[in-house]
Amino acid sequence: MKKLLLSLFLILSTFTFTMPKTEFKVIESKNTLDSKNLLLDINSCSLEEMQRVGISKSYGDRIIKYREITGGFQNLSDLKKLSGIGEKTYEKLKVYFLEPQGVELKEFNINEVDDKVLAYYGLNKKEIKKIRLHQKKSPIRNSYELKELLPSKKYDKLKDIVRY
Repeated sequence: MKKLLLSLFLILSTFTFTMPKTEFKVIESKNTLDSKNLLLDINSCSLEEMQRVGISKSYGDRIIKYREITGGFQNLSDLKKLSGIGEKTYEKLKVYFLEPQGVELKEFNINEVDDKVLAYYGLNKKEIKKIRLHQKKSPIRNSYELKELLPSKKYDKLKDIVRY
């Protein structure tokens, strides 16, 4: 009888006093995610989809705001144009997204947008400062004036989407 009670006690204690579970984070490579069709389209995914794969709400909000302003990401390295996303954060975020294809940037009026928007379109601080100095005298009125303010590569990239 004692052996039966002892056995019963041991069996019950096994079920009631379990070891605490340790959580493990599974990290999958981009190739694995891509083969399972788990990569997100950075130009169309929702905030909820981004959060589901582990992207914070603040980064998700910035990605969506960028898409709304510019029309979308032309490549994943555009993520680095967002405030708070440097090289390390970019390396962590890019594994969740497919490389974008065929995105047309939205037109913008260079005399009406702020510095943040100009940076979204790829202008650096020096180029933005040059534009602002010109605008203190007069607005940029045409592509000839813009061509004088920007390096030829940047001008060629923006000439069809800038309005005055």
